[in-house]
Amino acid sequence: MPELGRYEKKPRPESIKFFLSRVEGHSKVLSVEQLGEQLFQITKMNDRKILVHLTNYYVVSEAEVYEILSQHTGIDCIVTISAWNSYSTGGAMVAKEQGVGLFVINEFLGALNFDGQAFINYVTPAERERRKNQAR
Repeated sequence: MPELGRYEKKPRPESIKFFLSRVEGHSKVLSVEQLGEQLFQITKMNDRKILVHLTNYYVVSEAEVYEILSQHTGIDCIVTISAWNSYSTGGAMVAKEQGVGLFVINEFLGALNFDGQAFINYVTPAERERRKNQAR
């Protein structure tokens, strides 16, 4: 049976299982609770809670960020799950302006090591190195 675009926005069941397995196995995570089809609450070891909207958008742009934020107030971040997915610079800027992190899954796993603005503004080690080399 054709999917008819079902997984354009929503993560596939196997992607949700992957997300749960990676997050539950993270050293900074105490627990993960699925609150809805795309909404997860993560409790960190320091008792801080993170409300995550999980998506499968191929590219999360400004429009997608606004759409997600209109559906879920109070989220802390948006994670696009598939390895080939990404987000636009504009999407990241809009999310940050709203106090929301926007990540691909591997960035999110790194960001979990931080709280507050360091979480929202997380930069991967590879990107930090690239920026350092570019500044030289």
